[in-house]
This record gives sequence, C-alpha cells and structure tokens, in this order.
Amino acid sequence: MKIDLNSHFPHPVLSDGNDDFLSGSFDLQIAEVRESTDGNVEVDYVLSLISSDVQMLIDEGSAQAGAFIRCQDTFFSELRAADNTTGTWNFDRGALHGKVEVKPAIWLMKPVENWTAESLNPEFGAAVSIRGSEIIGLANDIVFSIGQDKLRKFESIFELVPSDDIPKGRLKLDLLADAIRILAPVDLFKSIEQLRGTRGGKPMLLSAVYMPVVMEVLESIRGQGATGFEDRPWYRVFSAKCEHLGIDIERAPLLESAQRLLGSPVEKLGGAFTEIMDNV
Repeated sequence: MKIDLNSHFPHPVLSDGNDDFLSGSFDLQIAEVRESTDGNVEVDYVLSLISSDVQMLIDEGSAQAGAFIRCQDTFFSELRAADNTTGTWNFDRGALHGKVEVKPAIWLMKPVENWTAESLNPEFGAAVSIRGSEIIGLANDIVFSIGQDKLRKFESIFELVPSDDIPKGRLKLDLLADAIRILAPVDLFKSIEQLRGTRGGKPMLLSAVYMPVVMEVLESIRGQGATGFEDRPWYRVFSAKCEHLGIDIERAPLLESAQRLLGSPVEKLGGAFTEIMDNV
C-alpha cells in the first residue's frame, strides 16, 4: 500500500492532487448550460481521460466516468454517467435552481482483483484489488448557476444617483441599498446622463465608470467583506453572474473579471469614439 499524507483513499485514484498514477489525467468540464422556457435544463459536458489503464476498465464495463451533481436549493442529488467524451445531461423542470455543484469522478462498477496497471505508482505493489463502487478518478469541482438572476441585465443592479456631498470629479459607492448606488456630484451626474443618451456613449461609460465600480464591488465582497451584502437584491444577481461566467469571486483578477462581467467594453471604445465624433 502507498502511504502518503496527501492521500484520501487507501487505493490508487487518478487525480491531479496526487501521484498515485505516474502518468495520465482525468478532467470533465461543463461546456454549456441551457435553460428552456418550460424550465427544463440541458448541461453539455466534455470529458478528457488520458490513461490506457483506466480506459481499459471503462471499456470492459468494470468502471464508469461521470459526475455527482448536487443542488442545495432543490435537494437534488444524483450520480450521472458520462458515456462519451461529449454529451448532454437533461434535467426536468424544478430539479435544479440556484447554485449547482458538479463533482467529476470515475468509479468502479464491480470489484477489481489483482489489477496490474502499468502506470500505477510502484508503492502500491505489483497488483492491487479494489472493492466495487470505489472512486478511482477525481477531477476539479465545477459550479454553475440556474435561474433567472444570471439572465437579468447587469446594468439593472446599478443606480446612478446625484449627490451634493461628493467632492467634485469623484464617485462613491453605496452597497447597502437594494441596488449598487453610484453617487456622483451633480455636475458629473448630468454629464454622465448626457453621454448615456448619445450614440457610442454606453461603451465609454462602461469602461470609464462602471468597470472600476465593478472592480471595487468585487474587492468589497471578497472574504469577510461580503458580510452585510448577501441579503441585498443586487448581490444575488452579481454572484449569479459570476458563477455563470466561472468567475471565482475570491481569487479571480479584478480587472479581467470586471471586463468579462461587462462584456469587454474596452474593445468597443474605438467604434464608440467614432460614433460620438460623427455626431458632434
């Protein structure tokens, strides 16, 4: 038996987090999530398995790849098989809502006796025997969101508010309201409103005003900063957007995340400037 403080199983498991196998890899990614108007959900997956030893077990029917899918909001909990490298899992209306966790795995369909896989770490010995239903492959967890929050327009959770208390040329955020309130001095507020009504004004505002605001919001809700915001309506939509785009709120780069959330407004600046100048 291989003894390692990082091991979680007494038998070999193909995973990036250990060296139970000297070669090979296992991964499963969610390619697309589709929600129909009648509430059904389709989840497209892409599976990658590079291990002739584990693949042989699957081919002979001794093992199965797939994922454990869990949704806390609906109490849905089910193990789904992935029979091909690409495929679609279908879920009935109401099965999934809110945060959905996907835990990719490969498990044994029946016991394996005296398995002599060539890629096994020699510390396991010449052969291993593993009970049926045991996990022999693990990949990184995946999280996505189901529901209407992520479909709402991102701009709907922001509110631009004029204020006499803000220094000239400055902006201030209020995250305790139902929407993310962007407080601006009256003159700046009027200028922003005027620019918003022009052709090409939106990309400029998204880059100059909303992108730094989104970065500040991300910074504010990281770690203990989220305390006091989780019951705000804007936070529910904001976090759902992040989950849908695969943005890790705690660790993702602020600038890159803000650009993804706002639909890459910087790349539209050239065209926006041209439109504004043409209408001067």
